[in-house]
Amino acid sequence: MNKVIKTLLLVLVSTAASLLVGIAIAGYLTVPRIPLISEGDRLLVFDPEIGAIANPGSQARRIYPAVADRKTFAFDIYTDDRGARVDAPGLQSPERVDVLVVGDSFTWGYALANEQTYARLLSRELEASVSNFAMAAYGTTQSLQLLRRNGDLSPKLVVYGIIAHHFERNVSPCLPSYYPFCFSASHVAWDDEGQASIAPPQSNGVQRFQRHLAGDFLHPVTWLLHGIDVVRGRIEYGRAAYRTPSDEKKEEAVGYLLREMQRSADEIGANLLVVYLPTNYYSAPEALPRVIGDIDLLDLTEAFQREREKGANLYIVGDGHPNQAAHELISREIAKYVRDNGLLEVTNSRRRPG
Repeated sequence: MNKVIKTLLLVLVSTAASLLVGIAIAGYLTVPRIPLISEGDRLLVFDPEIGAIANPGSQARRIYPAVADRKTFAFDIYTDDRGARVDAPGLQSPERVDVLVVGDSFTWGYALANEQTYARLLSRELEASVSNFAMAAYGTTQSLQLLRRNGDLSPKLVVYGIIAHHFERNVSPCLPSYYPFCFSASHVAWDDEGQASIAPPQSNGVQRFQRHLAGDFLHPVTWLLHGIDVVRGRIEYGRAAYRTPSDEKKEEAVGYLLREMQRSADEIGANLLVVYLPTNYYSAPEALPRVIGDIDLLDLTEAFQREREKGANLYIVGDGHPNQAAHELISREIAKYVRDNGLLEVTNSRRRPG
């Protein structure tokens, strides 16, 4: 009997040791460190419907150390009580705004002060109030959800900054991340009858990301639980990569989300303007003009390429996000389109183009 017990104990100990080694390897040793330092408040908080939203009433600083082709840079992020990006800490959201802006990091203003973003510059160009609810890594899905949540601001115009990568983001349960584990988010999914809808995030990717970034896992229990969570996130990440929908499904998802965005804008009496923001001067996906229907589309490809031909650089060196010059160009082009088409003049029903 003692021999049996010893054998069982040996099996249990070796099994536990193997599991701990596996967690150490998969959860920590093979997860690379990222070139990012975060100071101040947390930039994001977990949301069970969307996945990640801006931390309301927060002030944070992001520092990116120098890499091979880029110098060290830092920028400050302040949010108001709704999570919209603002110029300084402690600001409150207005009761109403003229323009509500949604999108991803191109619109949010990665690496820039809020005063340099096209949303803020647009406020000056149009002499109108603007709230920017964009966030890094978002797609059309999260942009639609933020529009719905903040529709009570009664904007006259909704501006959505779309990039080519949104076609992929909209159908993936994992948003882009520095880490090789899932940054879980809402996404388009289809039921057995082929009906599209927005599925919630699979897990708390915000906590997973922030704990790993901060190194807040030194306590043995925290180390174990976080390691298991990272393993789960890596499984989710691998499953998402393996189950990537077809191009047809990606296009269907964009069309579905844009129709829902149009419907939401209609319900609050706002016009909707979709602005295509080029990545590395590339043209918009061929499917965009087709799936967008009769929604106003401002394609800035030609404007970007025109500036490039003049010798201007519109992207952050070694990064690929629009720089300050690009945001200035974007704001001018949007302001001109809005004025030429009277998009701030009609509030009772959506203006049909043409």
